[in-house]
Amino acid sequence: MFIIIVGGGKVGTYLARALLAQDHEVVVIEKNPKKAQMMANLLETDVTMVGDGCDPVVLDQAGLKRADVIVADTGDDEDNLVVCLIAKKNSKARCIARVNNPKNKLIFESIDLEAPIALISSTEVILDTINQHVNAHDYAIITKLKDGDLDLVKLAIPSGSPADGKRIVDVGMPRSSIVVAVDRKGEDVLIPNGDTLLRAGDSVILMVKNESREDVRAALVGTKSP
Repeated sequence: MFIIIVGGGKVGTYLARALLAQDHEVVVIEKNPKKAQMMANLLETDVTMVGDGCDPVVLDQAGLKRADVIVADTGDDEDNLVVCLIAKKNSKARCIARVNNPKNKLIFESIDLEAPIALISSTEVILDTINQHVNAHDYAIITKLKDGDLDLVKLAIPSGSPADGKRIVDVGMPRSSIVVAVDRKGEDVLIPNGDTLLRAGDSVILMVKNESREDVRAALVGTKSP
C-alpha cells in the first residue's frame, strides 16, 4: 500500500519505520526541515517531504491521488481536520486522524458518514486503560466496536450482587446493552433469553454502549466504580 503520513514527530517516525519494515510505500510530510532531516537519518532512507500538509499542492505533490491511506498525525486537531477534508475531496484514500482533544471527535465524525475517518484519541485510550485497571476484578473489555462507541465486555457477578437469582428481564439493564452469553462454571456457555436466571459466580458477556458502562456494572455488580 501507499501511505502518506502528515506529521513527522515521534509517532510519525515510529509508524513510518514499522510500515517500511512491512514493505509499504511511505511518504512523510513535515513542516520543519530539521525534523524532516532527523527522521531521514533515523530511518536511514529519505521518505520525508518538507512542506505544509494542509496545503493541497503539497499533498498532491506527495501523491495524494494514488494514496491508499492518509494519516493525519500532527499535534493540532485543526490541521488534522484540514488534511482529512482535502484527502476526502481529492482522493479515495482511507483517512486516519489523531484527535488530541476528545471533544473534537464529533467534528471529524460528521465529515463523511459513509466512509468515516478512523480516529485515534490518546486521551481516551489512557482513560480506558485506567478504567479497565480500576475495574479489572470484575469488568473486562474484550474488544471495541463501531469506532470505540460499543464494547464487548465480560463482567463477573459477585456474591451479594442484586442480579443474583434474578431473571435477566428483571435485572433492570439499560436499553443500550444486550446480554450475549452467560459463562457458568461446570456448564456449557449459555445463549440466554429474558428468562435466564443469573447466579453469583457467572461471567456475563454483554454488548454495551460506552455511556451505559456504569449503569450495567451497577445492575450486575451492585456498585458503581468510584
